[in-house]
Amino acid sequence: MRILVVGMGLIGGSICKSIKAATSHAVYGCDVQQAVLDDAIADGAIDGTGTMTDGTYDMIILCLHQRIAIQMVQEALPKIPAGTILVDTCGLKGRMVRDLTYRCRKADVRYVGTHPMAGREKNGYYASIPNLFQNANLIVTPVDGTDEAALDTVKELADQMGFGKIVTATPMWHDNMIAYTSQLAHVVSSSYVKDFCMDDALSFSGGSFQDMTRVATMDESMWAALFLDNRDNLLYHLDLLIENLTDYRDALKQRDEERLQYLIAEGRQIQEENVRKRQEQNELQKGETA
Repeated sequence: MRILVVGMGLIGGSICKSIKAATSHAVYGCDVQQAVLDDAIADGAIDGTGTMTDGTYDMIILCLHQRIAIQMVQEALPKIPAGTILVDTCGLKGRMVRDLTYRCRKADVRYVGTHPMAGREKNGYYASIPNLFQNANLIVTPVDGTDEAALDTVKELADQMGFGKIVTATPMWHDNMIAYTSQLAHVVSSSYVKDFCMDDALSFSGGSFQDMTRVATMDESMWAALFLDNRDNLLYHLDLLIENLTDYRDALKQRDEERLQYLIAEGRQIQEENVRKRQEQNELQKGETA
């Protein structure tokens, strides 16, 4: 296939490098920064450059914020050849998937919504690596009207790139889960580091501190937009977290050791059950591939 990757940041750059390392597909890049494209060619990450309206690609992969991606698709769609597979990697799906599925079907372009669950603390092309997606999950969000053959092609490419598991979800459920598993974690991390003890934290910290603070270095422009675009889901989970934290605070204020033990045990039991289920799923997957 001839594949065009639009947006050569961390995800886009890593997709290019992964495809080039694992397949024989020809990969082309599109980005607003010419220096990035020049370096990507020099790195061997892409075979050349192009645009969405070139009309020469079997697959176009959009690695952009959803606001930009939607606008670019709307502008380019009349010039994208029929049969082209159009993939997005946006962090939110919601109404976007149904809207683009409808628009693309009218143009005979085959759209597939995806979200690779991988990242690093740093952003941009120069943080991209070829093994970013090794054993990572890829979320796909098909709806009525999604072309099954295009979806199968995307899954096959993902398998070649080293993704460990492909998860199917509705666009709305995807956004709810992302609010909980990703966006809430970023809010908590950003809040957690706003403590005067951060100045001397390295002398007293272990693994739990590193886990809590790792994503606090997020890009404010990108993440503020993501938070607002998923506002209702994120507010729900943030309110629930605040409610749970208040339980711990109240128990501490009241010196209620029995209540604290109950809250800690409750959390431990939930996590232990979650770990048990994941282990069962892993064993089941191993049995299926044996």
